[in-house]
Amino acid sequence: MSDENQSPQQRIAEVASRLAEYLKRYDAAHDTRAAFAYTYFRLTTELEGALRSGDPVFTDPLWVADLAASLASEYFVAMDGIDNWITTRPNGRGAQVKASDLPDSIPQPWREVYAASSTGRSYVLEDVLFAMMAHISYDLPVALRRLSDRTNVRCHIADYHQMNSVLGAAIDGIQDELASRYSRGLADLDRLFTREDELLSNYGIRVSRGMAWYNFERLLDPSASEQAVRSIRTSTGALINEVQAPDDWKLRLALQLARRLIPSRRQWPATDRPGSVALGKAALRHEAGTAASDPFCEWGMADAAVGEE
Repeated sequence: MSDENQSPQQRIAEVASRLAEYLKRYDAAHDTRAAFAYTYFRLTTELEGALRSGDPVFTDPLWVADLAASLASEYFVAMDGIDNWITTRPNGRGAQVKASDLPDSIPQPWREVYAASSTGRSYVLEDVLFAMMAHISYDLPVALRRLSDRTNVRCHIADYHQMNSVLGAAIDGIQDELASRYSRGLADLDRLFTREDELLSNYGIRVSRGMAWYNFERLLDPSASEQAVRSIRTSTGALINEVQAPDDWKLRLALQLARRLIPSRRQWPATDRPGSVALGKAALRHEAGTAASDPFCEWGMADAAVGEE
């Protein structure tokens, strides 16, 4: 079905379906990108549910779906670029990488995120936090800028804020799901290592998406665009460095020592039986008529079985 023949809900459901496929692949490969893929999938299903229920009311649901699809496209292109690069490496996923090892065709923030998670000692909340930063601080203003080439983005700021409200209200619950899915019983440890997790909160989502809009406006301004590009390219790396190598040498030393002494003990949904890569009941909150034909239902409605690494 072409985009013009799809309802806004159908178009966002299509994005969610594609995210589910990336998630399924990352889980099966024990790829650290899975945690953010799950977060992104769940945020997308929450947005779809809001459009389906009509609460809140969006002035232009088609524009909301257009932005969601455009933003997801930035993510998919970056992930595909990383996957293509992995296939050319002698060690595949096995070895730690530096951001400079990845090709320039992959946006700088995503190169830095992937490098940070390749250490083998990253924690779930870190992986989500760093990827969320790249997606909101870089992908979102870029997607808005691209969207502005074919539509008047500025007149949709009210719908943009409504989207912020939906996504912000969902993030706390999704964090609980993440802990259950990937680091059961270790949520407090995750937060110890990730002291900058305010982004993963209702307030943080709203503020960071507000900053993304501000940077979109700067990208439109010829006198500010160069500085805006530099800012959105470097913000993610600055956050990663602040979390993993804080200025306080005592804290930095303590965190480095703790990473060596305390394994991440990341858990993965089991993949050894049909339907075991389930997304959990919370991820399938669709109306009854939708769920019956939903591709997510093929993975089973039960909560995921979990295996510890």
